[in-house]
Parts: sequence; C-alpha cells; structure tokens
Amino acid sequence: MKALNIHELRTFAQNAEDVLKKGRLQEVWVNDRGLALGFFQNQMQWLVIDLVQNTPMVLLFTEHPVFQKSSKTKPVSLFINAHAKNLFFESCQVLEAWGRVLLVTLSSGEKKCEIEIQLIPKQVNLLVRMGEKSISWEKVKEMKPALDMPELEERSLRQIRDEWVSEQKAPQQGVAQDPLILWEAQRQKDIQKKTKALTEIEKLLSEDRSVELYKLGEHLKTHGFKDLAEVWISLIDKKHNVSWNIENVFRKAKQFEQKKAGTVLRQQKLQEEIRHLQTARYQARVKAPKLDDLMKKTDAKGRKLHLESGVIVYCGKSAQDNLTLLRQAKAWDYWLHLKDFPGAHAIVHRQRDQLVSEKELHQVAAWLAAESLATKSITAGEKLAVVIAECRYVKPIKGDKLGRVNYHSEKTFIITY
Repeated sequence: MKALNIHELRTFAQNAEDVLKKGRLQEVWVNDRGLALGFFQNQMQWLVIDLVQNTPMVLLFTEHPVFQKSSKTKPVSLFINAHAKNLFFESCQVLEAWGRVLLVTLSSGEKKCEIEIQLIPKQVNLLVRMGEKSISWEKVKEMKPALDMPELEERSLRQIRDEWVSEQKAPQQGVAQDPLILWEAQRQKDIQKKTKALTEIEKLLSEDRSVELYKLGEHLKTHGFKDLAEVWISLIDKKHNVSWNIENVFRKAKQFEQKKAGTVLRQQKLQEEIRHLQTARYQARVKAPKLDDLMKKTDAKGRKLHLESGVIVYCGKSAQDNLTLLRQAKAWDYWLHLKDFPGAHAIVHRQRDQLVSEKELHQVAAWLAAESLATKSITAGEKLAVVIAECRYVKPIKGDKLGRVNYHSEKTFIITY
C-alpha cells in the first residue's frame, strides 16, 4: 500500500485530536514494527504507529488494535512507560516545515512529553522528548526542509486503515501470520456477513405479506373477484372459484405469520451475535498440556478410545482395573456407567474446563455398551440408560464388593443400542 501523503496526514491529525482529546495514556505495547499507545477516556482508543521503512503508518483503532504485543521490550517503550504513562493527550499536529512529520503532545500539570513521528519513507523514525531527556527508535538523522508536494488523491482514514489491515493479513512467504490480525479480519468478515443477513431479514419483516393476504381474504369474502386492487391480482388464481381462493389466501397468510415468528427470532439472534462480535476481545489460545495416559501411569489393563477433541476414554478390563483408573482420574474427569449393568463403566479423561459435547458423550456411551455388553442378551434398538458424573462425586464403597461405588450430582441420558 502507499504511504500517507501530507493531505492524509493533516486529516489524520485533526481526527486524532477529536478522538483522543483528554484521553489518559494507560497502555504501551511494542513489537519489532512499532508501537501501540492505548488512551482511555470513556473507552479505550489506540494510536498505532507502524514504523516500517517503506510505508510507515499511523492509525486509530477503537477498543482493540490490530497489533501483536511482543513479550520483549524496547528502550522507547520503557522510556514512555517510565515518563509518559498516565499523561493526557493534548494535541496532534503536522510539522509542515519538515513534511510528513507528526508531533503528539501529552501533558499533566507541569509535565509534558512530545512524541515526534517521522513518516517519511526511508527516513522513518520516532523521537520521544521529556524535558531534557530524549530517546529515539532509530539513530537520529538530520532533517531537511520539505519540498513542495503535488496535489494527490486523498484516501479516507477508513480506506487507509482497511488497506493496512488487509495487508497485515495477506500471506507472506516464510512468515507466520499474526493470529491477532487473522482474528480481527475474521471478526470484521463475520460482522459484515451477519449485518447483511440482518438487513435482508428486516426487509422481509417490513413487507409483512400476511397483512396484505388477510386484506385480500376479507375482500374476497365480501366482494368476490370484483374491484380487486392491482397488487392482489397476482395473489389469486381465477382457474378456481372464490371459495377456493379464500381458503388458499388465508392458508398462505397463516403460513407467512408462522414464518414471521421464526424470522423475528432469527432477527433477535443476529442482533445479539453482532453485538457480541462488536464487543469481542482477542484471547490468545494457550496450547493445552498433553493428557497423561492413565493406563501407562497405573499399569491398568483395558481399552482406550481417542476422540477428535483430544479426550481419551478408558474402560478397565476388570473391576480392579476400573477402580485403579478411577483413583488416578482427575476430579473434573467424567465417570460413565450403564445403569442396569453392574461393572460397565468408563472414565472420560479431559483437560480442566474442556467441554465434551453431547454427541461425544453418546459416542462414548455407545462404545462402552459395545465393549461391555457383547456377550449379554441385548438386542439392537434397545434403550439403555447411562449415568454420568464428575469423578469427584464418585467414591468406592469401603468393605463392599470390589468395583462398587457411591455417586451423586449425576445426570442420566438415554442411548439406543
């Protein structure tokens, strides 16, 4: 994409003053490309400074920037954190004498910090000054007065930001894509898709054909085919008599009413989904630790089932094996039991807070039934009750027959064998 021209920079400076005015600097993020400064007033607003040499850029984001925060720090970010944190945004102006150079001023009482952003391609730099102290992103070079720039087409700030975001998400040879940028791009795509669907639904609801059909039905009951409005002509079939058309029109009206109820529900759901997307925050995925193999850990014997979600299901070969597996299971693991068949139970070994879908639980129950009841006189199609509880609620009965347990806080569901 093209770097900012002087006209676009002037527009940006004015917009930044309107958006960031009196915002308190609360966050300073940094990576190898530049900085993201978070200002809070009524909500968080972000000034992103991209210091790539060919196409330097400054952009504004509301609430969440398309910017990956690095775990490493830089001298500039440490300086700003130490001297400019909690200062208020005062002004943003273009230093016209030097061309594409932006000066952001922060202040609070007598404290004043200046951030000079040099956005001239091949001469990109960022300087921070606080009283007699100063620091720069790159080595400071002598600046030359700006030459007169020809009149160039001015892009809107929204267009510039969209181009920049699009460029960030474009695949790069040999470079891993930023997950935050991918997430933000998908979020915007989802919002656009759902907004378009909502517009179509609102159009359908505004038309409300059932009202027109009821009017036509009442007209046919009173006047028959006489004095039909032009809009009604396409809704009747003169190959049939008036009675048939009355019945047909009212039937269609009721169908539209029923569809309308479903459409309203869909409208409400879309509105809620859009609100959720607009307020969503990016959360980096933390790779879950690998699950222990309970059989290797305990030398228990039995069978295992690996689910696509990463869950491992165990079914012991004997009552002793089942008891050993239960004692090694985590408190949040699930215990499944075929209600009317003693001895048939399984352990669903999962990550803490990992959800196991209803479909997967039915898959586990069907597997447990097939493994445990192969020799029993069970016919295909027979209904089986399955008990499920977290292992924390399942305790062996001391002094009772091996494998017998007490349990509580259970739920029951039905499968077909």
